[in-house]
Order: sequence, then C-alpha cells, then structure tokens
Amino acid sequence: MAADRELELPLSTEVSEPANIVAWAGIVFGFIAALLYGVLFFLLSELPDNRQELEGLTTNSPALTQLLIAGGSAGLLNLVSLILCLTGYLIPGRSKFEAIVGTLLSALMLLAVFSVVFVSLMLTP
Repeated sequence: MAADRELELPLSTEVSEPANIVAWAGIVFGFIAALLYGVLFFLLSELPDNRQELEGLTTNSPALTQLLIAGGSAGLLNLVSLILCLTGYLIPGRSKFEAIVGTLLSALMLLAVFSVVFVSLMLTP
C-alpha cells in the first residue's frame, strides 16, 4: 500500500529573488561605520571643556591620532557602504529592498555626521 502512494510535490514553485550580497556587504560596512562613529563621539566627549586645556591638546599627538583614525575610518567606511548599497540597487535580478534600506541608512549617517562638522565649523570664530 505504501508503494501505491505517489510522492507529493508542492504545487507552488515560488521562485524568490537571490540575495543581494553587494547590498548586504554595504549594510555590514555601514554597521561598522556606525560603531566607529560611536567610538569617535566617545573620544570627543572625553576632550576638555575649556579653551586653554583644548589648546594644550594640540601637542598631544596620540590623542589627535586616535581622533583622526576613528573619524577617517568611519567616514571612509560610510562612503564604501553608500557606494556598495547603490551598486546593489543597480544590479539586475536582485532584491532591491536591502539596497534601498542600506542606501538610506548610509546617506542619513553621512548627512548627520557631516552636518555636525559643518555646523561646528560655522560656529568657531
């Protein structure tokens, strides 16, 4: 009797879009950039408050190097993330959702950080 039963196959053969690896790589780089931005803002919160101590920091090369490495790495990874997500959007036959989400998040991070930098440059005499 068991031999009489036919092997049942599912009737719907839904073909899903393949994963957008390029967009996912952009999202991962964006996440790493966000972590580095967090480290950068933590390092910036450790800076002194008054002007005299801040001017004394110009001779502290390790502190300035840490700020430069954290800021430069975060900015570069954010740009790489944005480019990868935009490239993932342009690849035909791949899911566009991840690419759109990654592009929006990377662009928002880039706009937020550089708007803070721009405002701080405008406020300094």
